[in-house]
Amino acid sequence: MDTLTCIAERRSVARLVDPAPDPAQLRVLLQAAVAAPDHGQLRPWRFIVITGDARARLGTVFAAAHAEREPGADAGALEKTAAKPFRAPMIVAVVCSPVSAEQAWNGKHIPRSDQLAAVAAAAQNLSLAAHATGFGSIWRTGWFAEAPLVRDALAVGTDEEVVGWLYLGTVPHGTTLPPRRPTDLEGVVTTWA
Repeated sequence: MDTLTCIAERRSVARLVDPAPDPAQLRVLLQAAVAAPDHGQLRPWRFIVITGDARARLGTVFAAAHAEREPGADAGALEKTAAKPFRAPMIVAVVCSPVSAEQAWNGKHIPRSDQLAAVAAAAQNLSLAAHATGFGSIWRTGWFAEAPLVRDALAVGTDEEVVGWLYLGTVPHGTTLPPRRPTDLEGVVTTWA
């Protein structure tokens, strides 16, 4: 599949099934992720792969964070929250781990915004690579990324940021993918002369 076709045809799929990428396939996808544009070549990313029983543990942490955030939440709502990690057989938490000038291999100060953009580009590369190799994905965010219980469970440092949860797996047979919303380029592109 050529690059433009991959970009044009990729869609987010809310529910994914087994198989997920195997270790060798995941390595290829992560190699594509880290080929993202990276100002200063700082590699300000980390990827936390969550599969199997770890999804249940993550669901338990999500539910505990939900209960902490919303003490009046009923059991049904907490159960629904605990099930979120089972929307796919694999989740990759994409983490921005900013590098200071003192830590940088080249001593350069690269703004946090540039580093965050590099991590977002890595997440997009991962999503596109998954599509190109026959897998589906959906990039989710949400308040769980900021929840102290979740951050502690995943050992996300105080200066780090969970950019998103990339759910990976196989698109179920018979899934109808949503059409892409048409974009009026004239409404979003100007020429500065």
